[in-house]
Amino acid sequence: MRLTYLLWAALLALSALAGLGAAWWGRARFVRGRRALLAVAVFLAVGAAGGYLAHGPVAEMLAAARLAEANARADEVFRVDGLLRALAQAEPERADALRARLALALARSAEVGPGEADAPAIEARLHGEALREALGAAMTRLPNASDEAAARLAQALLNALASLQNTDSLLCQGLLHPSSATGAPLTQNALARLEGGVRKDLEAALALTLASSVIRPRAAPLPAQTDAALSDMFAENLPDFQERYGDPRHVRALFEALAEPEHARSIAPQVLCAFAQDLLRALLRMPPSERGPGLRRLLGAG
Repeated sequence: MRLTYLLWAALLALSALAGLGAAWWGRARFVRGRRALLAVAVFLAVGAAGGYLAHGPVAEMLAAARLAEANARADEVFRVDGLLRALAQAEPERADALRARLALALARSAEVGPGEADAPAIEARLHGEALREALGAAMTRLPNASDEAAARLAQALLNALASLQNTDSLLCQGLLHPSSATGAPLTQNALARLEGGVRKDLEAALALTLASSVIRPRAAPLPAQTDAALSDMFAENLPDFQERYGDPRHVRALFEALAEPEHARSIAPQVLCAFAQDLLRALLRMPPSERGPGLRRLLGAG
């Protein structure tokens, strides 16, 4: 928009100068007094008419150039950023939608000029959206990811939950139920609250989960064997769970709240967040041969 105004101003200035030049050149021949002003007005009118006729094609050409540059920048961002690259590999439709929004926002930013909607801020917002998409996609694809990815994701979630519990335990539900339609604002706010190494570790774990589920996908854990290992883990840790959270009925309600977002509303946020951390610690303490399949089956089911 600013460039269009500058082009119009330059055209009118050139027209005015041309009119003045004509008036000066012909002052001794046919242009005198008010006729000099008339010559300037005629050149301005001609320049304005030409500018009006050329405005549409010029504006379209400039818009196409801005969009092409924005698309190139969006492609570079998705190529360089590890999380975005993994999301594009695992969920191309989601990634394409994000890339299109990024390119359009960058093109609009270039049109209006620098300000609040500058490129770094736009790319930061896009990365936040991608992180939310990656969290939901990683949970869905976790059964086919590697055991290492499952362990890293569990540890990253544990660290993130601990960080959120110290600030706002209600936001923990955003990480526990990232695919919930009603909990989307909680997920967005929870991820936005994460800082420093906690956020970087979560992004790296999500990227590994998505990439491993595509590059070298694994078969989902067999229910019979894995559920038996999970049952042993639950039985081993049940006394501690009951000591901290109440009788078996209360512990069962906590498990249901982790599995179903609707049940989470009946549990105090700080209690559910603490229980989720204790459960992740118990899962990470499982024998190495059982830990990966157990994590992939239990976390991937949510």
